[in-house]
Amino acid sequence: MTHRDKSHLWARTKRFLADPALEPHHLAWSFAIGLSIAWNPLLGTHTGLVLLVCALAKKLHRPLTFLGAFTNNPWTMVPIATASALFGNVLLGRGLALNLSGVDWKSIGWRSFATREGFEAAATMLRPILVPYLLGGFVLSAVAVPVGYFLMLRLAHRLRGPKPSPLSGD
Repeated sequence: MTHRDKSHLWARTKRFLADPALEPHHLAWSFAIGLSIAWNPLLGTHTGLVLLVCALAKKLHRPLTFLGAFTNNPWTMVPIATASALFGNVLLGRGLALNLSGVDWKSIGWRSFATREGFEAAATMLRPILVPYLLGGFVLSAVAVPVGYFLMLRLAHRLRGPKPSPLSGD
């Protein structure tokens, strides 16, 4: 992607967020819900949750909801999962030390979920980090709503610029 392409993409993004037909709070809610879904610790449910929310909510801006949700992607999945597990560990009073020594990551694969024995073996191996991961992920998912809302609201207002004063005659 060239510099010109990047600046063109940013200009289109700014025009989109500054569109007067889109209410800033709708943009903010759309992104906040998507960001919350991104932190949802139940892997494999993100796209389905976005589709469900977009089908049920009328005033969401669907592309922005997807954008928020897809902040969890193959490049960010490990940092998000790690942050969730560490935060859950802190909430449980265990500090920042996660004991991953009993996890044989290479042994976890599709066979771990294809048979009952494989699933039980993987669950037993992951049990020490599963509770902190789920707890941290759900709490961070809840925290993502106000954070995403206020960040997007601020960005939408900033890109729209100051409103003309009624006294200025504009």
